[in-house]
Amino acid sequence: MTEVYVAGVGEIPCKPSYTQDFREMLFKAFKNCLEDSESEVSEIDAVVASGLDFFEGISITDSYTPDQVGGRLKFNTLVSNDSLNAFIHAYMLIKTGWFKNVLVTAYAKSSNILNYGEILLNTWDPHLIRPLLIHHFSIAALDAQAFLSRRNGEPRDLSIVAAKNIRNALRNSAAAYGADTDIEKIESEEFVSEPLRRSHVARLCDYASVVLLSSDNRSAKAVVKGVGFAHGSHSSDLSERVFGKFAWVRPAVSKALPGSLRRVVEFVEVSESFASTELMVLDELGVYDGDVLKGVRGGDFMFDGALPVNPSGGCIGMGYPLNAAGLQRVVQAVKLLRMGRWSGCLVASVDGEVVDGGSVVVLSAG
Repeated sequence: MTEVYVAGVGEIPCKPSYTQDFREMLFKAFKNCLEDSESEVSEIDAVVASGLDFFEGISITDSYTPDQVGGRLKFNTLVSNDSLNAFIHAYMLIKTGWFKNVLVTAYAKSSNILNYGEILLNTWDPHLIRPLLIHHFSIAALDAQAFLSRRNGEPRDLSIVAAKNIRNALRNSAAAYGADTDIEKIESEEFVSEPLRRSHVARLCDYASVVLLSSDNRSAKAVVKGVGFAHGSHSSDLSERVFGKFAWVRPAVSKALPGSLRRVVEFVEVSESFASTELMVLDELGVYDGDVLKGVRGGDFMFDGALPVNPSGGCIGMGYPLNAAGLQRVVQAVKLLRMGRWSGCLVASVDGEVVDGGSVVVLSAG
């Protein structure tokens, strides 16, 4: 069976706003990826782009992608989903044996969006839920409260997660929102929707990243050990939604991480649009031996803990780049593996801020 390797990664740092067009942002990330992989444009066989027309304000978003990333007149396709799902599509293309080098691209130009909350209303049922004009913070707060109630948690647990990620981001030159904060500072902040406080919510950012997957191990930076994707409960109709629980995680993990691979996971990267998102994903992953909330309070998920979670700073520390969040996590995971401190990791990404669906990828050092 064909092995799949991460041959190179490229990104531009997260910022609240870039003056450049998204095409220029993507081109810079692509150049960085080419340099990292020591590859030529001519070696790229296909491009898998991640994009959502609602976020871009234009139709057929991926038609603007190939020229910037060496994909002109080559196979290219769009995954209208989180970019970790696009990563899995590229992985499967290589597994067919028809492609040797496949590029995965993702970007976010959040600073161009004036009505983000209104755009997210399209997540919901158009007849029953959307007319209520519910803000997504309220839905996320219901999820957070349901999780804390089910697991006997406290709102302070969310502040522990947020403080950890914001401080971790200080080590990451690509992060936009790293700061020397602490739990008490965050606990003194206002609620955006109880129990979520301001720092419990990942701030939007502009960002671009490119990852080159290959069947050739000559320049391998990491090995893709497994992938998984799943849907959970029906998300667009609140009457059928299971609050406080991600039903997608366990099916996705079972595909990506068979029991024999559990020992490979030495840290976890999660795209957490809210502090509660990180805890809800961790609670279902099954890679931590013990109660997740006790682990949070005991420091097991800190940078130097038993199982570091989001040592890169996560989306709360780096910035939340919309559908590019999954690929952002892959790039950070590969960079961390190359430090030599860890030899394997798990990357998990939710399909959206208030969606019960997502992807899981397991990586080991190349």
